[in-house]
Amino acid sequence: MPEKGLARYSFLISNIKNYNEYLIDKIVRRKRSLVFTTKPNAIQFEVPRSLYQVFKEIFMVDVYTIKKLITTIPAKPVIIDIGANAGFFDVLILSKNKEAKIYAYEPISTNVNRFRKIVTDNHLEENVIIFQKAVTGLPMDGLDLFMEDTDDNQVVASIFDGFNKSNTKKIHIPSVTLQEIIDDINQPTIDLLKMDCEGSEYDIMYNTSSDYIRRIRHMEIEVHDVNDDKNNITYFNSFLLKLGYRTYFTPINDFCYALQATLDDQQP
Repeated sequence: MPEKGLARYSFLISNIKNYNEYLIDKIVRRKRSLVFTTKPNAIQFEVPRSLYQVFKEIFMVDVYTIKKLITTIPAKPVIIDIGANAGFFDVLILSKNKEAKIYAYEPISTNVNRFRKIVTDNHLEENVIIFQKAVTGLPMDGLDLFMEDTDDNQVVASIFDGFNKSNTKKIHIPSVTLQEIIDDINQPTIDLLKMDCEGSEYDIMYNTSSDYIRRIRHMEIEVHDVNDDKNNITYFNSFLLKLGYRTYFTPINDFCYALQATLDDQQP
């Protein structure tokens, strides 16, 4: 369950060495980028104001329940991150597990550039491979993405033109399917799939072969209620249950949920 109240600050302190930077900024409101260093494994990264909320979701609210997640995945996990944004989730994982191998997919160039700088500055090239691509379920040459018309980092780009009223710009992005990603990794299992792709989770999961999905041991997915048909948390959760996953989800806000799914080894 996401952290609330004072528990958020306890979680921040447990993951960030210089947590006082956040506390001072909250009081003084300096309105500038903040630079943090993680612990126990030290990774330094910058948080611009445009990604402030993303930082809080991951390093304070703990939408991915990191303590439990770290004990769920093996010592040398293979991870796919779809919708990696600027890489904050992957930074948190690597701050706890130096042996993680992450294949990260992010379509927005400003986010990719910031993520690549974190990887380079902290010498994480052996741990993280970044692809500037969108991910789909069905094969296609590329897809249209609706995003904010800004040069800042952003978090609400979506395949749905009405997903966010600020998404006034349309771009065409190269794409790759989840099945192709798993084939290229060429491992019998994927230890963790993290997905935060503003509604694309439905296309990706519904249009990927169940044999490929069941090669994924654990999933952490932000699920967005888009419509009353199949693109909602209720139907999506039932879909995963039928594939043999044990699931749990909790609301992040009025239209978004944090869902965890673990493959039940007792299922056929």
